[in-house]
Amino acid sequence: MVADYAHIIEGCRRHDRKAQRALYDTFAPMAMGLCMRYASDRDAAQDLMQDGFVRVFENIGRLRDPERLGAWIYRLMLNECLRQLRRQQRTRYVVDNQVEGVQLPLDPFGTEEVVAALQRLAPAQRMAFNLIEVEGYTYEEAAEMMKSSEVNVRALLSRAKSCLREMLTKR
Repeated sequence: MVADYAHIIEGCRRHDRKAQRALYDTFAPMAMGLCMRYASDRDAAQDLMQDGFVRVFENIGRLRDPERLGAWIYRLMLNECLRQLRRQQRTRYVVDNQVEGVQLPLDPFGTEEVVAALQRLAPAQRMAFNLIEVEGYTYEEAAEMMKSSEVNVRALLSRAKSCLREMLTKR
């Protein structure tokens, strides 16, 4: 598989349409899944994915290790999602630093139902939830990525969980 990736990467560096299509076909499902978690709806997710692949093709020459192609694309897509959410974020949230963590029971719900609920969250809440609960980043790392404070990220996550619980239990 790595040899295939090396061949695809080399083709993409030469702007070969077939190689670009092969790369897109291979990684589009993963990218769409990621974008759906950050976008407000399917159309927005497709736009994010398209912008992400533009960045992939523009920066493919920087990739050094073909074995890391999937992780590299994932990171570029994640960065594109975060960049778009930061653009949408117009309001700074004033928060209390005494926010308690909230458990969110997701087991009885289907994936589509959870993704739809995530898409209804405010962009900053969606970003905090995805970075910490889905991607596994620490509060410090999420705060740095969101260009915010850890306290704000904790509050956004708490509010996101609360909103998700409310949306999912009122079905």
